[in-house]
Amino acid sequence: MKKPLPIIALILLAGVLLYFRYSAGTIIDTGAPVVNSKDKAVNLEQGWSVRTQQAYYFTNQGSRILPYAWFLALEMPDSQELFRGDDNMRSLRYLPTDPDSKWNPDGLPVGFVKGLDSNKQAWMGMTCAACHTGQIAYNGTQIRIDGGQTIADVDAFDLSLVAAMKKTSEDEEKFGRFASQVLGLTGTDEAKATLRDALKKRTAALHDRNEANHYQSPNMPQYGYGRTDAIGQIFNKVLYHMNNVPDNARPSDAPVSYPFLWGTHQSDVVQWTGFAPNGPLNIGSLIRNGGEVLGVYGEMDIPDDKKVHKYKSSIIVESIGLLEQWVATLRSPKWPGKILPPIDQALADKGKVHYDKHCVSCHAAVSRENEGMNYKSVLVDIDKVKTDPREYDNMIKLRKAGKFAGRKQAGLIGKVIPEETTGLDPLIHSVIGGLLEHPLESLKANITIAKGEITAETINDAVNTLQSDNPVEDTTTVLERILADFNQRAMNLRTNPVLNKNLPIAPRVYKARPLTGIWATPPYLHNGSVPNLWEILLPADKRSKTFHLGTREYDPEKAGYKDMPEFDGKPSFTFDTALPGNTNVGHEYGVTELNDAQRTELLEYLKTL
Repeated sequence: MKKPLPIIALILLAGVLLYFRYSAGTIIDTGAPVVNSKDKAVNLEQGWSVRTQQAYYFTNQGSRILPYAWFLALEMPDSQELFRGDDNMRSLRYLPTDPDSKWNPDGLPVGFVKGLDSNKQAWMGMTCAACHTGQIAYNGTQIRIDGGQTIADVDAFDLSLVAAMKKTSEDEEKFGRFASQVLGLTGTDEAKATLRDALKKRTAALHDRNEANHYQSPNMPQYGYGRTDAIGQIFNKVLYHMNNVPDNARPSDAPVSYPFLWGTHQSDVVQWTGFAPNGPLNIGSLIRNGGEVLGVYGEMDIPDDKKVHKYKSSIIVESIGLLEQWVATLRSPKWPGKILPPIDQALADKGKVHYDKHCVSCHAAVSRENEGMNYKSVLVDIDKVKTDPREYDNMIKLRKAGKFAGRKQAGLIGKVIPEETTGLDPLIHSVIGGLLEHPLESLKANITIAKGEITAETINDAVNTLQSDNPVEDTTTVLERILADFNQRAMNLRTNPVLNKNLPIAPRVYKARPLTGIWATPPYLHNGSVPNLWEILLPADKRSKTFHLGTREYDPEKAGYKDMPEFDGKPSFTFDTALPGNTNVGHEYGVTELNDAQRTELLEYLKTL
């Protein structure tokens, strides 16, 4: 007689309860105030409740930047103003908040979170919202765009944080105030000495991270507002820091815009270069989110013993599963005609004709009622789209595999990683190892609720393997079956039918996706080199060679941020398209054949998406 099925039942029930714990509630209406926003921002209806929104903003996923008490006490390098203070966070373009006893007790900016490690030490880290929450301003109204791209300057944050920590460790008065806040007024000299040593050690580690990302590249383009080279930094994390191979450091000099998140969960593949499958079930999403944690100061230990394929890490599997489920319910922002100038529907109707002729073959038109449905992305050859190739070109560069050489791509599954490799297979291998360390949590996170993939076959497969005296071992078996499917999908993406061989990553392509909510996501192209939608519709030689970023002020006529040389009395960031990686060429197609009147019609239609 078969045993009862408590394990699978508990997994399913726990997933459902966790999801509804945060997702239940009234959907936020357009114009409703954003809870605890110091900017008094208003929301747009995007399918989320207040609980989902706040959980997304402040759920710890395992990022560890520095001890939490340190971040609360840290001062600016040249003043006694707090580093986390509103003035500094606003200058970096993060979104300040009022304290909240439940979600954010100390009033950290959106996406900055508190989390405990296995020793119960509190850390400050980042979650998805730090980079994927937008905000635009029009006529004095701040408009929140959940899942939109931040305009924060992450590189300036990284560099200035290290500068503040270094100055604190060296300046006696600063360190005295810092130690009093961290240790209390009764801290002993021995405790202060220990604290200073720990501060210097962490400062050196973060400085080393910054140096690796700028390695021997004095002329690399500044990221500026709204961009980062996430892939480059993650590859450095995996192949240099986790691998203990300093020679693997490479400049992270291909900064790209943060992609908007609505529709991400529904796509078959993700990332600008389309190298990562989302399925089967939700495992690809889980691997993507685990890699993201490593990119924002997550930690992982890869042992020298290559027989070990389960890795201890700071990744919180339950959290990255929940974050993905919330993103699955996120919907694109609709142009708010009562806040921004209303759309001219007659012009938009004419613009749809141009869209159907010139755009829809790559950028599928998705109705709002169908946004929750899965779609197949269009992967366009870079030689055809002719946009800046640096992100792809950097990804295919080979480095020493180190600890990863001889290990398999997906743990116990897949091809053996050779002595030289790109960063992709070691990254996937690492995250899978982190998931296998927590098989029950990973399977629970992998059971997708919002995507509607809990089929009878899925449940029966899990039930049959979990009816044993060793549920953890058998859960690992289920995971390995799913991972085998994922690995095959990933390898299929690398197949080049012309050359009839597999490539290190997907063929030389960039991903085209539906343009729902595109009006709310300036600047444009994957590297953020075009300031507004109007210029996307121009021939490349007519686009701005330089423009300014930093202000949130929105230009509804061109659908982009206003080009302002100064904001808040300070110089803006100048985006120079002449720099390597910053070129604004390509993506011309048929729209360059339009006259200005037709471009106006098409732009008006793009606002309706």
